[in-house]
Amino acid sequence: MILIQAQKNTENIDGVYKTNGSVFVINKNKTFLIIAYATLIKGTWNIEKDLLYLKPKNPEAKFFVYARKNTDIKTGMRINFAGDGIGNSNIVVGEFPNKMQPLFNDEANCLDYPNVHVFKEKWPVITLLEEKKYENGLEVDIPKLIYNFPTGDYNDFIVQHMQDSLYHHDFILKITKKGLSELNSESGEVIKKSTVKEVFSNEKELEFMNQSFDMAFDTDYKLVNNAYNTNDDMNEKIDLNNYKYNKIKNVYVSLGVPEKQVNYKSKDYHDNAVLMKFDKVTGTTQPQVAVKTLGKPVFVANCDH
Repeated sequence: MILIQAQKNTENIDGVYKTNGSVFVINKNKTFLIIAYATLIKGTWNIEKDLLYLKPKNPEAKFFVYARKNTDIKTGMRINFAGDGIGNSNIVVGEFPNKMQPLFNDEANCLDYPNVHVFKEKWPVITLLEEKKYENGLEVDIPKLIYNFPTGDYNDFIVQHMQDSLYHHDFILKITKKGLSELNSESGEVIKKSTVKEVFSNEKELEFMNQSFDMAFDTDYKLVNNAYNTNDDMNEKIDLNNYKYNKIKNVYVSLGVPEKQVNYKSKDYHDNAVLMKFDKVTGTTQPQVAVKTLGKPVFVANCDH
């Protein structure tokens, strides 16, 4: 009887639900979006008996690497290390297996932004791993791997680290005769269902959030200015049709800024007159093994010294 009831209600599941400070957007096309404080979760859903399973799209890897050819770099290479909480992680980077070093010192604080380092030598392969000295406390199994990214003809890189808090287990809601309720709710109180128009100022706001998630989690390239504003964190997507390509400098210059006013070295975080395009690099993985690291970290961030 429960299965029959669930099937009857399947057509009416889509909508917007607000509960415990979170907003659940359930779409007819079997996708969903969860919006909470400083959190955006996207994924797909399915029904089993009288339960609605929301399956988040978790990061496909702990590290993503983007690269470009920088004509200003004559020897060596430059890497920008990005990602929330990157200084609190046990990341090891270098040339595997004998030239690996910690990214930050233990108990790093007072991190600068951006975290950019120019290496005197260019490695044929950038190797990254995150050593786990504790359990992450999540119900999600995060593979412990070593990531290898060939540098090829590139010499300028962005390494994006995906922290543990970006991984989520399935969310489960119960389907009742009156609507959806939280799985462990003793009262069985139904979560109020609303429409997109009732919750969001306009549909473009919701479309914007969907776009922001895709730009941060699933993009083939990153556009950044000299201050490394990546324009993928709740910012409007940049259309390169509004830019002209400078082949010599390998940058894109805004058509709306007169050439005499273009500052190619601007460090203004919001200045998008000149953009660098970093393409995604395809890497390989291998099971994580213990590595001997050099004593000196790439960055030292300590307020006490």
